Amino acid sequence: MTPATPADKKEEAAETKGPTHASELVARKTDVGIAAVIGNSGTDKYLALHKTAPVGTIMQVKNQMNGQSVYVRVIGPLPDTGENENILVRLSPRAVQKLGTTDAKFRVETSYVP
Repeated sequence: MTPATPADKKEEAAETKGPTHASELVARKTDVGIAAVIGNSGTDKYLALHKTAPVGTIMQVKNQMNGQSVYVRVIGPLPDTGENENILVRLSPRAVQKLGTTDAKFRVETSYVP
């Protein structure tokens, strides 16, 4: 039996080394779609209603027209109504203001860890 060389030990350590970042364990989920404002919302918080993201998720929403983004908390599912048929996410007025748009509906990219 031959003694282990330093090169063998380094190789063995590299094989057993675990992930160093959370992103190595879980992939981010990214969607592109239409966003709209939550009507009658009297809050100054950054909130969202999303079709598929779990409640409590912190999500990055990026305005595709100007590149500005905001982090919002999902507070509930997007209701399955006719007015939400083509909507991916509804945002609080404060979040829409942060994204720098005056349009009623606009294209966004959402990104979150499920």
